[in-house]
Amino acid sequence: MHNAPAHTTKHCQELAYTLPNGTEVTIAQDDAASSSTGRTVWLGAQVLSVYLQHTLGTARRGWRAIDLGSGTGVVALTLASLGYDTLATDVDFIVNGVLRGNVEANRQKLRAGGGGWLEARTLDWFDDPSSWPFKDAGGDEGQNMKAMSIQPPFNLITTADTVYDPSLSTPLLSTLRSLSLLSPSPPPVYLALEARDPALAAAFFRSAANDFGFKAARIEHAKVKKLVEDKEGTLGWENEEDWEGVELWKLKLSRAAAGQQRRRRRGEQEED
Repeated sequence: MHNAPAHTTKHCQELAYTLPNGTEVTIAQDDAASSSTGRTVWLGAQVLSVYLQHTLGTARRGWRAIDLGSGTGVVALTLASLGYDTLATDVDFIVNGVLRGNVEANRQKLRAGGGGWLEARTLDWFDDPSSWPFKDAGGDEGQNMKAMSIQPPFNLITTADTVYDPSLSTPLLSTLRSLSLLSPSPPPVYLALEARDPALAAAFFRSAANDFGFKAARIEHAKVKKLVEDKEGTLGWENEEDWEGVELWKLKLSRAAAGQQRRRRRGEQEED
């Protein structure tokens, strides 16, 4: 079954959605809110999910992933279906609006199919990393110890449809760097965006390299196009206008930048 492009389903309160590995899930949307940003499915999440299925395959047991700006949870659900213990995160009103409900509605089905654990938590990019809720399951099936196990370090970081507002670029990059530093070796970051504003995207990646120490490379468009158009896949979109402007990128914090940040933090701790 092929999924329709996100811009044609914004009005649907509930979607029967097929994940790239064929698992059928139910996704609730809320297009009636004053701002539907984060409360409906977006193209970047759809395209990134197909690419992740093709590129990553099945995760090793115990591998963990964190998804930033999860929205309705399409990418996080995909990662869990691949076997990753996945932490889906967003701001509080998104988590409590649609994300947690979508996680809870589909979690047991994913687990029964051999998928990883999945939970939803609030993570605001403007908050200091010391306040991140990694030590508390946040009431999300807190009686089950597994609900408390998705802690750093992470093997993979993802984020889709989050590069659209210049005021969010620095907080997002700062969060990506802080999460990367929680792993002994910086994990890959897979990012999807709709390039509506080329200048904004260029500024984002320039800052990623110059201010935060990320190496970034765009994933070849022809490779993505082949996956999106694949009739045996879950998109099968022959008309490229259906997903025009979607770009996929892979970022990774350089070892030099990671080492510099760790030395700086050790110095600050010694001063305290």
